[in-house]
Amino acid sequence: MFLRMGAREQPPGGENGENDAEDISDTTAPSIGPNTRIEREPADERLSRHEQSDVDAMGRDKRRQVVGGAYGPTFAKQATLYGGALLITVIVVVGLILLTGELDKAPETNEDKAPWAAPEAEQIQPEPLQ
Repeated sequence: MFLRMGAREQPPGGENGENDAEDISDTTAPSIGPNTRIEREPADERLSRHEQSDVDAMGRDKRRQVVGGAYGPTFAKQATLYGGALLITVIVVVGLILLTGELDKAPETNEDKAPWAAPEAEQIQPEPLQ
């Protein structure tokens, strides 16, 4: 196994043949035993890990052209969608206005059900307002 170091490859252990792993066996921790070694990745590789390639495994551009040549809906499709939504909204509002107008009408006749509205009831004139 080789570690990639800049532009050249070298075996683990560095140029002097020493191992790149750090001996941490003298660290006080319950999970670290004797002869525990930690291998560290070089900083330039660790920091460049988030950079993504623009090509796939076959060398082609990852952002390939879409078959239809467009990445979103056309203006006609958008206009149809929003026009249809607007039409449905207008129909619902007009229907509610007509329904409200029909249900809010007064009855054609009102029967006199109150006791003072009977023809034989005594009519008392109210006192004048001051």
